[in-house]
Amino acid sequence: MSGASTLLAAWRDELNARFARDGGDLAPDAMLGFLRRTVVPILDGWDGEPAPAVLIALFELGLVGLRTGLCGAAEPGRFEQALVARAPALAPLIARAPGLVLRALGNGYLNVARARGPEVAAAWLDALAASAARCAEPGALLDLGIVLGWRAGLAEARDAALDRIARFEPALIAALFGAPTIDADPERRFCRPGATGPLGPAAPIATVGGFVGFGGPFHRPPRARVVADRLVCTDGDVTLELHADVFGARLVPAAWAHAAAQTAADHGTCAGMIAATAADSHQVLVLGRREAGA
Repeated sequence: MSGASTLLAAWRDELNARFARDGGDLAPDAMLGFLRRTVVPILDGWDGEPAPAVLIALFELGLVGLRTGLCGAAEPGRFEQALVARAPALAPLIARAPGLVLRALGNGYLNVARARGPEVAAAWLDALAASAARCAEPGALLDLGIVLGWRAGLAEARDAALDRIARFEPALIAALFGAPTIDADPERRFCRPGATGPLGPAAPIATVGGFVGFGGPFHRPPRARVVADRLVCTDGDVTLELHADVFGARLVPAAWAHAAAQTAADHGTCAGMIAATAADSHQVLVLGRREAGA
């Protein structure tokens, strides 16, 4: 009997009780499939005897993942495949805080997948596992996940990522970005890491937004406004904050700014970003300054 089979047999009653309590309308076959194709390979590949807490945390991950679409009901989801493949590299940190680390992996993957797609999310998890050995404790892995999410295109994570990077060793920063330091100057947000030359003129960087009928967020052409020193775009019904830098450009819901945005003056420049809007367009053109010659 494999290590996974022994552990599952010993904890069968507890797992059944948890499923009866927390499974809701999940089909038992869906959970059994998750255990068979994801949990068993991870536990069988464990270096040494996996702790029961790892099994419980994986089981809880399955309960949540099957509801959110993170895990497949009949076939393995992309997250499951990536987790099984990268579990050996992540195992030392999972073992130290199983619930915390596995929840963070699932949440991080889901956030990246919703914003950038499953392939980018799988690459995020691959990169996280590749650098896991540099993390002395689980909290460091969570910090690394935020930084890699920013690098993967979640521009709204910029401030949090820069805060974490300030505590990284230069060797890790260089491994992640190809430069030992990251310039936090907002005016240089569109420059490549390590670029030190003068800035060039403002130029188009990206286009965001769009008409709600075609999957965009806006019912009417939006206007750019500055609220609390942050750049937002509003059509009167919805208000979204613009986040943009060298790694990506995103509009994120900003209910906190909606009321103030309705009375603020039109102004599309803030912290190195320019948001250009037009009366006949539902899109927002993002402009910024890269290093000269880029």
